[in-house]
Amino acid sequence: MSNSTAIQIGGIYKTEWDHRPFRLIGFDDYEVFYDCMWTDGQWTFSGNFKKKCYFYRTSLKTFKNNLLELDFLALSEAEIKFFRTDLPMRLGRTELYNWNDFKADNYHDFKKQFHAQSNNFIAEEILLTDRIILIPYGIKKGFLKATVSYAANNSFFELAELIWKAKQLQEAANHSKSEGIGIYRLGTEKGIPSFYIGEFYDLAGILKPGI
Repeated sequence: MSNSTAIQIGGIYKTEWDHRPFRLIGFDDYEVFYDCMWTDGQWTFSGNFKKKCYFYRTSLKTFKNNLLELDFLALSEAEIKFFRTDLPMRLGRTELYNWNDFKADNYHDFKKQFHAQSNNFIAEEILLTDRIILIPYGIKKGFLKATVSYAANNSFFELAELIWKAKQLQEAANHSKSEGIGIYRLGTEKGIPSFYIGEFYDLAGILKPGI
């Protein structure tokens, strides 16, 4: 067992903090998403494709610490469609804005401002799905009513477009100043990828200063 274990989507592992098998359904340099097998041999998410699912998550460092690989089960076509491991875990993170102070009255002006102020890597990010569920947060940081948002081009979201739509939802839900902005993968609902609207640092506390 080692924290240097190479992990892969579909890998089934035992962590140091839980005896139940965890199956990896997403990861990047900072975070992992995983499914969990219960005592009846059923997975929490796999096979429950019509339910609202908020993926289990932890930091990559925590997950890999004293990790034991048990097995591997490649994602089925249905799981690939459901989990959408190709989508980013987070996007649009910047401390340049707060959700209630964009200093732009319309999307056209915001898009020009956003591209001028952001580095090219952030400004050119896209989200390769034609629809997502966006979930704003309230004054006490709890999730509020979800809304389905559709890409203007019926194919994918440009980042500026996604942020502008998130801003409209978040501003209506909570008038408090945010500490930066960010949009974070949450899970899936009715077969649609869900993301929560957040601040520069994630609600799970996985991202630390310097990340």
